[in-house]
Amino acid sequence: MELIPPNTKFDFLGRRYYAYLVSGILIVVSLLSYPVMGRMQLGIDFTGGVMAQILFKKQVDTGEIRSALAPLSASPVVQRLAGTETGEEYIVRMEVPEEETADFSKKLQDTLDQAFGKGSVEIRGLEMVGPKVGRDLRESAIWATVIALVLLLIYMGFRFTLSMGLGAVLCLLHDLIIVYGFFVWTGREFNLTILAAILTVVGYDINDTIVLCDRVRDNVKAMKRNSLVEILNSAINQTLSRTVLTSGFTLLVVIALLVYGTTVLRDFAWALFVGMIFGTYSSIFVASPLVLALDRYLPVKRG
Repeated sequence: MELIPPNTKFDFLGRRYYAYLVSGILIVVSLLSYPVMGRMQLGIDFTGGVMAQILFKKQVDTGEIRSALAPLSASPVVQRLAGTETGEEYIVRMEVPEEETADFSKKLQDTLDQAFGKGSVEIRGLEMVGPKVGRDLRESAIWATVIALVLLLIYMGFRFTLSMGLGAVLCLLHDLIIVYGFFVWTGREFNLTILAAILTVVGYDINDTIVLCDRVRDNVKAMKRNSLVEILNSAINQTLSRTVLTSGFTLLVVIALLVYGTTVLRDFAWALFVGMIFGTYSSIFVASPLVLALDRYLPVKRG
C-alpha cells in the first residue's frame, strides 16, 4: 500500500532553514519551562511516597479530602479520577516519611473514616515507594537513557557512518527536550509509565531514522554523481509513504487512548502523541539536515 507515490520529488532539504527556525523555537520554549515553571513534577516512583486510589460513596470535593489528610501529609495532591454509580473515585498522592509507611493503609482508612464516616470510604489501591527507592529509580532512569544514546551512537557509526550516528542521536535529544518541555509546561506527572512511553518513542524514532539512513546508504552507491542534498532528498521521498502510513496508523491508536482512556492512560498517550509527532518531523527535517551539516567535517563515504 502506497499513500504517496515513490517518485515524488519534494525538496525537503531546501526548506531546512525553516526547520532550523522551528526546531530552535521549540527547543528554546522547552528549556524556558524550567526557569518559568520549575522542575518537572515527578511521580512517587521517583520521589518516594504513597499513591492511593480511593472511592468515596458520597459527594465530596478535593478541599475536604486535603483537609482530612492533613494529619498524614503536609501537601497531599488530590485528583478526581471518575464518577461511578457507587460514588466518586480520587487519586491521592502524599509524601510520607519512610518510618511512617508501616501499617499506613490502616492509618489512612482510620483517618478517612473519622473525617467522612465509617463505611463511606473504600481504599481500592495503595502503592508505596520509599524515598531511597525513588532516588535509585530516578538515577537508574537517567543512566539507562544516557547508555542507550551512547550505544545507539556506536551502532549507527558502525552500521552507517559517524555523521549519521551523530545525526540520529542529536535528533533523539531534540525530541526528548520537546517532550520534557511539554510535560513541564502542562504540569503533567512524570512516572515510570511515562518513562516507558518515552523509551517506546525513542525506539520508534530510531527505527524511522535507521530506515532513512539505510535508504541513504543505498542511494550513495546508486547516485555517485549526485550531490548529497539530492541523495538525502531522494531517500526521504522514497521512505515518505512508509513514514506517513506507519505514523498515521499508530497515531490513530494513540488518539483513541486520549479520547477513551483513563487518566493514567491519557498521560501515557500524551507522551506517545507528542513524541511521535515530533519524532516523525525530526526524522525528516532534523536528521537529514544534520547529516548534511556534518558532512563538511565527517564526509559520507561514496561508493
